[in-house]
Amino acid sequence: MWNFLLRGSTDKLLSMTAVVLGHIPIALLGLFVFGLPSLDGFYFILASAVIHCIYQAFLLNAYKYGELSEIYPIARGLSPLLITCISFLFLNENISLQETLGILLISLSLVIYGTKQYFGKETNFKGFYLAVITGCLIASYSLVDGYGARVTQNPIGFYSVMTLINGLLFYAYARWIEKDIIKKVINNGKNLFFVGGTASYMAYAIVVWACLYQPIAVISSLRETSILFAILLGFFFLKEKLNFTKCGLILGLFFGVIILRLG
Repeated sequence: MWNFLLRGSTDKLLSMTAVVLGHIPIALLGLFVFGLPSLDGFYFILASAVIHCIYQAFLLNAYKYGELSEIYPIARGLSPLLITCISFLFLNENISLQETLGILLISLSLVIYGTKQYFGKETNFKGFYLAVITGCLIASYSLVDGYGARVTQNPIGFYSVMTLINGLLFYAYARWIEKDIIKKVINNGKNLFFVGGTASYMAYAIVVWACLYQPIAVISSLRETSILFAILLGFFFLKEKLNFTKCGLILGLFFGVIILRLG
């Protein structure tokens, strides 16, 4: 939803700002229901808010140079690979061999597909580099959020406070670029604010919650199968082509999910 709304928008700063600020009402509701997280997670919250803001800025610029079906799979495919490597090397996460194989199949399917889109035609490689950096940032905030949720044992409270701080940081960034950004959100971005913001908040809140029960790398790789929806949305609404390569990607993701499930 987030990436589809952003890539299809003619005013990407407006769309991004509306969605990020749209997290605020539902985040306040989340805090009312689940309460504040413990202070043990303060540094995780602050680090995550900053990383999310940097990620949003890079994603915003990446979509100026590439299609949804190019930027999204590269950025999203890289992150589970990085998370898995870091988990094995430094975090002692309990990831089985079958889960590792499933993660690799999902991630490599995405990365190979996205890379092929760039090398298969003349394009601006700046989008490719931005997508790679965005993937590194996704891995970073995923690890911080997963461990922050575990430290506080209050994933919704953790994410709610984080996204409130992130909203303020991104608003400052957006206003630095466009001083009348709030007026534009009020006049032209109300649907993005309420619908996009709520959907984006709820989708990622579930991801953070799931990190209490499964390895972060597994949750991240399953999350990235949402590329299937991005491909279909791109096909039906953005007039992007559905070809043999995309069908291969769909099969790779499908079998990757099956292997993860068996693991």
